[in-house]
Amino acid sequence: MAGIRRPSLSTCAREDGFTIIEVMVAAVILLTGLVGVLGIVTQSDAVSASNRAREQGVALQREIIEAAQAIPYEQLAQATLVSKIRATAGLTDSTMTSRGWTYQRRNVNYSVAVGTCSVDDPSDGTGPHESAGYCLNGTGSTTAAQCLAYLGRTGDIAGNGTAHGDCGVDTNRDGNVDGLADTTGAPCTNCAGTDSNPNDYKRIVVLVRWDKGLGTRYALQSTTVPNPGLAAAPAITSMTPASRNVIPGDQILTFNVTLNRTPAAVPWYVDGTAHGQATGSGTNWAFTWDLGAVNNTTGGTPNPNEILDGTYVVSAKGVDEYGQAGTAKASTVIINRRVPYAPPNVHAGRNDNNGYVDWGANAERDVVGYRVYRVGSPDQLVCDMVTVTRCTDTGLPTGAAQYYVRAVDRDSSGNLRNGDASVAANVPATDTPPTPVGNLQAAKPTPTSTILSWTAATDPDPGDSIQFYRIYRDGTDWVNGYYGETTGGSTLSFTDSATGSDQHTYWVVAVDQSFTESRPLGSGVQK
Repeated sequence: MAGIRRPSLSTCAREDGFTIIEVMVAAVILLTGLVGVLGIVTQSDAVSASNRAREQGVALQREIIEAAQAIPYEQLAQATLVSKIRATAGLTDSTMTSRGWTYQRRNVNYSVAVGTCSVDDPSDGTGPHESAGYCLNGTGSTTAAQCLAYLGRTGDIAGNGTAHGDCGVDTNRDGNVDGLADTTGAPCTNCAGTDSNPNDYKRIVVLVRWDKGLGTRYALQSTTVPNPGLAAAPAITSMTPASRNVIPGDQILTFNVTLNRTPAAVPWYVDGTAHGQATGSGTNWAFTWDLGAVNNTTGGTPNPNEILDGTYVVSAKGVDEYGQAGTAKASTVIINRRVPYAPPNVHAGRNDNNGYVDWGANAERDVVGYRVYRVGSPDQLVCDMVTVTRCTDTGLPTGAAQYYVRAVDRDSSGNLRNGDASVAANVPATDTPPTPVGNLQAAKPTPTSTILSWTAATDPDPGDSIQFYRIYRDGTDWVNGYYGETTGGSTLSFTDSATGSDQHTYWVVAVDQSFTESRPLGSGVQK
């Protein structure tokens, strides 16, 4: 019929849309994107959980530190610190498990270790440590990297099993930091001094560990609590005698001390070194010092337990049950029970056409000098009241010679008094000096040390040999004595470890069996 149009067959045959392959590719791309987003979300959750755990761990650490700082100074002791903190309001919900002292905060388990120790600050001098509990490493000796090595990323509060208190390690998981303080109570070997109150402040070390989010982490903090003073500790109000002159026949000294309150113990010291514990009760205590018997045999040596002549400071202090010491008192003791013993290790020889004598210093503290004599008719005084252990005899006669030495002190009236004569040292009639050493060199491996080396000397006398080498530093006038010597004639080097970063001049001489010294090599070596 006219006016009617039929649909075109080409239009009905068109196919528009996506193939199955295109759909699958699009799905894979979408899934990959979703996995990436999921990973980001998961990582974000882990980071957020780790951050929340750290915030809570640090907050718990602050609570523990504040609780420790609230404990009275004299009661800050390692043995009771954990129990006192666990009894503090807000910190009573902890448990002791196989992993140690544990708190749970926001479903995160935190392991805790805490420790305390006393510090003797050397800035005001050091003093005797009256009890256990002083820090083994003072203010600490580890770095952050070392603590990370001790604690690890996957460990627990016990770290790697190595006790190091500076890092808060608790090896037995009892809540106490191990290896932080001295627990033996043994006398300190490097803390003798005049500081009457060496307990200057206390360190508190707190370690908190947790495993949440990104894995095991920890927070380590160390803080200090200053000593508030001695008012709370038992103080010695009097000590008698205040001074004492010990004369021949005296052997036992008794000291009586009075305190302002009852102490737990009263340790006493000689020159700052712990010597014993007083006995007593209440505020009255006493102790005795056994000076030992004197060997009055002429030419004899001191008895094993004899306290030699000289001035000593005897002190005592009261200590409470927490190890806190109060004000100390001291007594000056002057011992003068015999003339000085004979100087030890006397040797004599030749050098540079002169005679010389050297010897070991006397151990008595009241020796004021030495006198050196050449044997003759009569004996000749060649060095009078020298304060060093070396004497040069510029008037050495030809032939053989003998020397002896006497130490000199003062008697009870203040007069100079000769001590026992030493064993005589011989100088042979003739002895050819050794040849000088050769090729003396100096190296400086560190700023405070110098190593000397040389080639061997020889001795021209038949049957004689080099006994050892002597080193002189900053002068060869032979007056002040040699600086050091080797252990034998085969040792051809010497290390000076006490240069003080200063420049010094060195000479080396060979010494033969008769103690005759060679000429020094050249003009010395500077380093």
